[in-house]
Amino acid sequence: MSALLLAGFTAYALAALAGGWRSNRRWGVALAVAGALALGAASMAALGGAPLAVRLHLGPPPFALRIAMPPLSALFVLLVSAVGALASVYGGGYVTHLPSPKRRSVLFFAPLFLAAMSLVPLAANLATFLLAWEGMSLASYALVMTDAERPEVVRSGYIYLVMTHAGAVCLLAAFLLLAGATGSMDFAVWAARAPELAAGLRSLVFVLMLLGFGSKAALVPMHVWLPRAHPVAPSHVSGLMSGVMLKVALYGFVLFAFTVLGPGPLWWGLAMLGLGVLSAVLGVLYALMEHDLKRLLAYHSVENVGIIAIGLGVALCAVHARLPLLAALALVAALYHTINHALFKTALFFDAGAIQHAGAGRQLDDMGGLLARMPWTGTSMLVAAAAIAGLPPFNGFVSEWLTYQSLLRLAVRGGHPLALAGFASVLALALTGGLAAACFLKVTGVALLARPRTERARGAHEVPPSMWGTASALAVLCLVFGLLPGLLAAPLASVASDVLHAGVAGAMHAGSAVLLALPWGHSAHLAPLALVAVVAVASAALVLASAASSRSRGPSAVAAPWACGGELGVGSQYSATAYAKPFRQVFSLVYQPQRAVHVESSVHPFFRRRVTYDGHITPVFDRYLYAPALRIVLALARAGRRLQSGSLRLYLGYILVALVLLLAFVR
Repeated sequence: MSALLLAGFTAYALAALAGGWRSNRRWGVALAVAGALALGAASMAALGGAPLAVRLHLGPPPFALRIAMPPLSALFVLLVSAVGALASVYGGGYVTHLPSPKRRSVLFFAPLFLAAMSLVPLAANLATFLLAWEGMSLASYALVMTDAERPEVVRSGYIYLVMTHAGAVCLLAAFLLLAGATGSMDFAVWAARAPELAAGLRSLVFVLMLLGFGSKAALVPMHVWLPRAHPVAPSHVSGLMSGVMLKVALYGFVLFAFTVLGPGPLWWGLAMLGLGVLSAVLGVLYALMEHDLKRLLAYHSVENVGIIAIGLGVALCAVHARLPLLAALALVAALYHTINHALFKTALFFDAGAIQHAGAGRQLDDMGGLLARMPWTGTSMLVAAAAIAGLPPFNGFVSEWLTYQSLLRLAVRGGHPLALAGFASVLALALTGGLAAACFLKVTGVALLARPRTERARGAHEVPPSMWGTASALAVLCLVFGLLPGLLAAPLASVASDVLHAGVAGAMHAGSAVLLALPWGHSAHLAPLALVAVVAVASAALVLASAASSRSRGPSAVAAPWACGGELGVGSQYSATAYAKPFRQVFSLVYQPQRAVHVESSVHPFFRRRVTYDGHITPVFDRYLYAPALRIVLALARAGRRLQSGSLRLYLGYILVALVLLLAFVR
């Protein structure tokens, strides 16, 4: 297994050299896929019961690199490898329309990004983790800046860099506190000595890690970089960032919150549960208002990370309440949705990139009729949209069903404060699911099923097989893991049991179904194949009844659709803006929309030549949190600028004053 890991990282390095420096697209893609397959094979072996621990002495003992692959790490390495292999194949077709310098940049940094993301779950000490984490951040930043000549890309990249390093500062502070308290930089030593630490120190470390990992995972209110960075990156990079990088950050939270720090006070779980609910609801609400397809998908990443965080919050609450089976069930739900989101969100970003590659752009109101012109891309997009909306029989339904089960059991068994939190979270999750279905009805209806609205949409064409084939493969997996949830439930239950050290599993598989059996007498059974069979029989009965009714009525006439006496044209269709308006009115307290009406009159005031509307919304955290904070920082910067007089004598005086204060403080 060590040889497979070494081969995987070597292949990634060679892929960067071949694809970037030599601009050899085919060799770069082939080597990247080979690296992903090697790491995936090693992770499969580890999940099968062959854990790995390797120490590489590349420096002094405190900075020696050490990697390990317990089941939790193996699961996330497998996720990175599987999605990374498909993204590499997709990227090989996507970059063909890029200019040569940008193509070299993408082909160079994408394998490095995959290598760094693979190394994060393998890190077993502080030096290895920081090296991998910073490499992941810098490589993703370089990929976001692919179109650096555009001002909006530069601004988005700057915000991403600031937010990711603000989170890294929080993580570094937490790591230094643990290293100082335990006298070691190894994660295993931290886990062994964490119960001996003071409760206040453990809680401070938890808060710092929640901020650090939460900013990279895009939990609200630390999500502001995501809807800016994802749309400007190449589409397969957006899929990797949303489908994989956010999950690597959640891996870090699971590792430290459950394995290293151990059981904590109740407010740990409630805080995670609250952030999850806030992220899920606000993420889907702002997604409904977006008409840029990639920005809309970015907000749905915030929503789905919130759903995962809900499961993690329930698990933390259950650990505190000493309900190990419930904790295992909630952790299985979170891990299941982690895998599901990686599949359907990556597929959706691949489809969005294919639509953009075909010339239809990113704005929904400029699309229409794409299902007929791009049948493979359109079909995979329909499947992925149904999966992310949580509709059966796709995988998103299974993980959300497991999350509902864990919330309901928390409400029943957790006591009064947890009962209130559980029932409130159930309502929030139900609202999120309904709004997500409405949002993707807008996406598929406007983009795929309506008539073409522009010449670009009329001229759209299917993309190369390397692009639609990878998206279709992900869509097939969405269906497989929805119809056969036992394929994932059993190994995920084993991983959750290992993380919690409970020796139990809250989800057990029974053939193609998932059976939840808990000791207080409640059980639930999910059998998607039986559900599909019932729906198929009912649908066949309806078709036969309709056919029999048509024959009994005799011949029928075909007429044009009624359009108020006029011709049914493109302007008669619902636009994305019109579809979203009722939601904007209902949730106006959240959106706080701004609207300006400009009226241009003709000669007589009763006759209007033109009426234009300018309406927009500003996210609440941008308006009330980050904008005031930015004003304060800029004001302090302007005040600090006065200290830069250009006088060498004055600068020497600053040094003297700082030295005197330092000596006085040390004394």
